[in-house]
Amino acid sequence: MAKSIMYVTGIDGQVELLPDRVVIHRKGFVNSLFFGFNSRREIPLGQISEVAFRDATRMKYGIIEFIRSGRSTDERKGGSCIVKFNRKSAPQFEALKEKAFQLLQKNQTKN
Repeated sequence: MAKSIMYVTGIDGQVELLPDRVVIHRKGFVNSLFFGFNSRREIPLGQISEVAFRDATRMKYGIIEFIRSGRSTDERKGGSCIVKFNRKSAPQFEALKEKAFQLLQKNQTKN
């Protein structure tokens, strides 16, 4: 298994950034009701076309979404590539987004 670069915890999931992929973990009982027991989604960096990010405010949770190129309609509806976070953890998610962009840029220049 590749060495983890970053691991951040949101409200409805945990995001792990690896050198070659992004892994979204869904641990816990409540998440098992929505996503399945110990659900895990792995997205290769080469398949990510963009990273959608909305910062958290007092009234709304923030979100980070890893959008795969050529993804299906079922993926969009299920929200399996979206993780919500609150204002307290916003700096960690901002750092995750920036590191993901660095890795995506490095990956694109290789190809």
